[in-house]
Amino acid sequence: MESIAVFNTITYPIIKLRIPRNNIKNEEGKYVFVGKVYGLMNINDDFSKVLDFLENFTVLNQDELLSADDGIYNWIMYSEENSNNIKFTAIQIQSAYEIGTTHQSLAYNKKVNASLIYGAGELKKEDKKITFNVVSGTYTYNIQVSKFDFEKVITQKIIDKFIELLPESTYDNSNVSYVHSIITVSNKLLELYKKNGFIFRLFEEYNDWAKFTNNFWRIDFNIEYFKKKIDNKEENEDIMRTLYMEALQSMINLLEPTLLKS
Repeated sequence: MESIAVFNTITYPIIKLRIPRNNIKNEEGKYVFVGKVYGLMNINDDFSKVLDFLENFTVLNQDELLSADDGIYNWIMYSEENSNNIKFTAIQIQSAYEIGTTHQSLAYNKKVNASLIYGAGELKKEDKKITFNVVSGTYTYNIQVSKFDFEKVITQKIIDKFIELLPESTYDNSNVSYVHSIITVSNKLLELYKKNGFIFRLFEEYNDWAKFTNNFWRIDFNIEYFKKKIDNKEENEDIMRTLYMEALQSMINLLEPTLLKS
């Protein structure tokens, strides 16, 4: 079976924040913002911390999955180094932010130790019923959108192998991600994010959430943009440094009033 990706080096951020398509609320029904300020603590800079963080999430083989909680999961089929034995593992997507539960995170979880990836996607578990797709931006996106016959053959091999491992499962060819149906996040998970370099804020009103969200990402973009200009030693470095410091101050001004509410 053709491999889709080979893990020799770390080529992506293993811990990554996805920006949800829908509004997310916590257990009390408050609007949730989760973000990461550019340039501050980045857990991906320390591989040992990445591995420790990933231990907070349970990975399951196909037998364990059948008795697990209902929900949305990411899955991969993989082999370990120096082995041709194809294994299956899945991890529950506990929030639409997917911090620690992306396919990349799953592959690097110490309990998985993937070397070759043969397929990846999402699955939806409802009692004993499992519906799955091959939606994965990291691994299967190129073959999903391809119109070439040889790519379609690879996709079919992934589907056949999945059904071999989980015979009662049903393939969903809609290519619509299940992640967008996850619209809540637990307070416990938000605290875990916070301990590992992310920030979160809670809002009673949608308009307050929307205003904060727009301002945060606008300022964060400016911080990153001006910092890269400085690092690349481009022209007008003094001006770029001034604008960078102004952007940092704007972020401080934005975050300070909400510190006691987080």
